[in-house]
Amino acid sequence: MLHIQNVSFEFGGNYLFRDIDWYIKPRERIGLIGKNGAGKSTLLKLIMGKYEVREGSVNKAGGVNLGYLSQDMISEDGNQTILEHAKQAFDRALFVQAELEKLYSLMETNPSEENIQKMADYQEEFDALDGYNIDNKTAEILEGLGFKTADLNRPMNEFSGGWRMRVVLAKMLLEEPDIMLMDEPTNHLDLPSIEWLESYLSNYPGSVIIVSHDREFLNKMITKTAELSNQKLYLWDGNYDFYLKAKIERDNLLSRQAANQNQYIKDQEKFINRFKAKASKAKAVQSRIKMVEKIDRIQEIDEDKSNLKIDFKVSKQSGKVVMNLDHINQGFGNQLLFEDVEREIVRGDKIALIGANGTGKSTFLSIIADDIPFKGSRKEGHNVITSFYAQHQLESLHLDYEILEELQYDAPHKTEMELRSMLGCFLFGGDDVFKKIKVLSGGEKARVSLAKTLVSEANFLLLDEPTNHLDIDSIEIIIEALKRYEGTLIFVSHNRYFIEKLANKVWWIEDQDVREYPGSYKEYLYKVQQENTSIAPVSESKSKMVTSPKKETWKQRDENELALKQAQKKLSLQENELKKVKQTLEDIEKELATIASDDISKYQSLSEQHHQKMNQCTQLESSIEELIEEIISLEE
Repeated sequence: MLHIQNVSFEFGGNYLFRDIDWYIKPRERIGLIGKNGAGKSTLLKLIMGKYEVREGSVNKAGGVNLGYLSQDMISEDGNQTILEHAKQAFDRALFVQAELEKLYSLMETNPSEENIQKMADYQEEFDALDGYNIDNKTAEILEGLGFKTADLNRPMNEFSGGWRMRVVLAKMLLEEPDIMLMDEPTNHLDLPSIEWLESYLSNYPGSVIIVSHDREFLNKMITKTAELSNQKLYLWDGNYDFYLKAKIERDNLLSRQAANQNQYIKDQEKFINRFKAKASKAKAVQSRIKMVEKIDRIQEIDEDKSNLKIDFKVSKQSGKVVMNLDHINQGFGNQLLFEDVEREIVRGDKIALIGANGTGKSTFLSIIADDIPFKGSRKEGHNVITSFYAQHQLESLHLDYEILEELQYDAPHKTEMELRSMLGCFLFGGDDVFKKIKVLSGGEKARVSLAKTLVSEANFLLLDEPTNHLDIDSIEIIIEALKRYEGTLIFVSHNRYFIEKLANKVWWIEDQDVREYPGSYKEYLYKVQQENTSIAPVSESKSKMVTSPKKETWKQRDENELALKQAQKKLSLQENELKKVKQTLEDIEKELATIASDDISKYQSLSEQHHQKMNQCTQLESSIEELIEEIISLEE
């Protein structure tokens, strides 16, 4: 379908990647991952032809078409309506429709046989293109991505960049390309829209390559992982969590193999140095020299294993009650967002504030921060020190300061080493810390502003979408630091992994109210399900997707029970097989550790056996995971 053959890319005298060889097959859902700056977005642009391929080639099968979503693709068609812009996906159908309209007018004055035949041909093509359903198809996708029906005929220029990005995404989905390349598709989506997109892409007939920092999205979406690291591309079957486990096993194996090989080489070099001056050993010495020169050196994966750890300290402890909110009312124009909302925030709370777009999450966070006017009462507790991160906070950055200076301004008590460690988590390494604020991109400024918020030693943190401009590794570091944080936290996020790892309460905004669900995000989802309520569909099209399950017939139940028993039996057999394979792996590794240093043929034979068993182990683990999911599905 698509073959990326021996592709290398050089930028500023340095290679981002070398000799990438990657074949994308039909119906694959691939997560393209790697550290910030590894070249993920660059690789997508090379595939799309946005950058010239100077080394290697990108070969498409005949007729294969590509779709591309990038974070800088906001449409400039400001006067077009949302519906009109998204409908451009049906360019041929729209052309045929326009020609038919011309012919209708022409037929009034010239009903010739030629015009009649043209009209018949165009009508037949329009029917084949399903032209009469264009508006319905477009509306369904747009509403699935969070637009209300009333929004569809509003001009693009009335919407923010995030909403316009959704229109660009909708247009690509409607084009139905054979391969979709998606760079951070969830960045501007709320939770219901992300779930809708997951459902849509799971049934998509083409292939999808996704760059995303949303771990939960990757786990639910992808069937293969492509990792860009150390200028190479590594391919793994399975989702992101499976990749993490398999990667540890690979790295450990490579480390052991490299250690054995290095010891073998040292032994040979010791022999060479000892006997190179003896004529009687000259032949043996030359043989060893040639043998060492021919060895294909095992390269360990050179990664940052510094296990960077940071802490967000508090300068003083707040009182037990951090804030009381009484009879909060807020709205804009004719739209009421909150009516008589009452909530209490207690010291140590880590609250996820969630809801569909447009329900007022950021507005409610701003009310808590006392950043906007509102009706009602907001009473702050004893010793509360608040630090608020939101997009508009970027305006408070000192444009002429360097990044390091900007943090020093807010945290003079911290050492340069501490601040550099903090900035490393926010993807500013080395000399990047000396960049002026005024030359940074919007995303880079957002990361600096977030770092300033978290370094402040406040005991009450308010964070609005803190993970938007971070990679997966940085998000993990921030999560661990916020887990240890001894203050109080309330945050808005669409990253479900971030929510699940941090929240001990969920505040759900719906129907002008803020409802509280004590417990984790998973517990919240369970409680919502128990209450038999859908998770706030943002549009009529979404509510149609939530259907009640039909009652099972006795025949279906019998079939389910039989399938369950067969799956359980198969699982037991495969688990026993996996146990045997792992035992064989241990035996091979023990033998590798004791092998004679000059027995290179046996070493190579055992390494090959080890590689085969590792592949078998990976396949069995993948199969077992699928069986467990099948069993869970059958048991429900």
